[in-house]
Amino acid sequence: MTILLSLAAFAAILLPDSASADKMRPGYKNYRNVHGLNANTNCRRPHFNICQGCNIVIPMRVAQDRSCGFNFQTLGPFAGQEVIASPSNGSYSLVNTTTAVYRPSAGFTGRDHFESRLYFEDGSGKRTFLILKVNVNVVPSL
Repeated sequence: MTILLSLAAFAAILLPDSASADKMRPGYKNYRNVHGLNANTNCRRPHFNICQGCNIVIPMRVAQDRSCGFNFQTLGPFAGQEVIASPSNGSYSLVNTTTAVYRPSAGFTGRDHFESRLYFEDGSGKRTFLILKVNVNVVPSL
């Protein structure tokens, strides 16, 4: 008995779909398209989601003398943050209760890094957190 599979059927068996890929990499969202990612002329960074108690490491590219913001409310019931490691060549701070921004030092280009503990409330009102580690590359332009 001979079984013939099309290339698409073979790929479907071997390659996980985007939902499976999300489960394999907790803390990240997998998108089939860029959802306007390239519309932001100031910065580029991947989307991520809540994973209780985990460390999420993301890369971020920021244009020189520009800023890059985070809106944590889109992740769920945001309950605040604690900066664990401040950037060496810029600043990272809250703009309001749910939004934070990274700003490189004036004229700086190169690598920077910061870390923050983000707190959320789960459905039962219990507080949970994740550690967000951001590796920044400040470039002349995007």
